[in-house]
Amino acid sequence: MLVGVILASIVYVRTLAPRYAKNHAILHSASDIRVAMRIAYDRGPLSEETWKMQDRDGLSTLDYRALGRNGIQVTIAERPSDTIHSESNVAFLFGKLVQDGLWDLPSKPPRGNTNAHYTISVYQLITSKHGGRSFTFTDPHYWATTGGHQFTIHLDKDKPVPDLLQMSSTTLVEPRYAELVDDFRQFGPQSFLSRIAAEKKRRYGIAAT
Repeated sequence: MLVGVILASIVYVRTLAPRYAKNHAILHSASDIRVAMRIAYDRGPLSEETWKMQDRDGLSTLDYRALGRNGIQVTIAERPSDTIHSESNVAFLFGKLVQDGLWDLPSKPPRGNTNAHYTISVYQLITSKHGGRSFTFTDPHYWATTGGHQFTIHLDKDKPVPDLLQMSSTTLVEPRYAELVDDFRQFGPQSFLSRIAAEKKRRYGIAAT
């Protein structure tokens, strides 16, 4: 019996204990997801708006801030809450944003209505690995419906002069910029969204759309 206990202890120390320690470290390692959208306005009652959402170690926080040209600043924040049991599930928002191109979409040159300048940023930390990025664009409706054109020139030296130079055009319609903006604007419990709409109307005279 004693020999069996000793052998079992040796097996545990050499094989199971390291595996348990690794799993325990993963489960209890720090995790941090931060996503943000900032809109800067060239004109109008608002100077800028910012949405910041974070999930840190399973605790979600939402923060909205606006600055008006009248000098009034509005800050609306939800109390931190457990992500898994909350309408403020930032992990869910993060998954939706990734699906809509958070890591993939590039910055775009100013096009369409250039009064509003959008900047979307992300930072992620999981099990000691981290990364982040940000990108900018204007008028998400323009990119979703018009998009501009990309021209490609092809030069074929083996063809006669009239056909030597050929040019093709590709339409660059990309609806995901608008989808990302909607993801931020529509996220959060109704109480959070209602407070934002009420303060924008009261402080800046902006009616809900």
